[in-house]
Amino acid sequence: MKTRRLDNNHDWTFGGSLSGYLKDAEATKQCVKTRILSFRNNWSLDLDHGIDWFAYFEKNPNRRAMERDLKNNISSVVGVLSINELRLLLDTVTRKLTVFVRYTDAYGNNETVEQIVRYRDWE
Repeated sequence: MKTRRLDNNHDWTFGGSLSGYLKDAEATKQCVKTRILSFRNNWSLDLDHGIDWFAYFEKNPNRRAMERDLKNNISSVVGVLSINELRLLLDTVTRKLTVFVRYTDAYGNNETVEQIVRYRDWE
């Protein structure tokens, strides 16, 4: 697997020839982070792509549905073989969610991703 490297603002990097790309386990890890941050109805070619973050950041969100949605989205990343652990730390006051996922990739690695999702990032 090979994908364009993203910067700290989640924008594509350009220039630098091959150093502007990630491959194998690094590429898979970046795609997992990107998939966690993607939200439903944002991609005009597939409105069902992503996670329904707007619904999950409402008062009293359905945590089981959120976990199921995250697992389905992360599992669909090319290179992810299995999800070994998924933990969610939700702060309903600040509308901040920390997603912690441990997975096994197609390259034989056990990888860990910790990604913060904030509602205000999409307001």
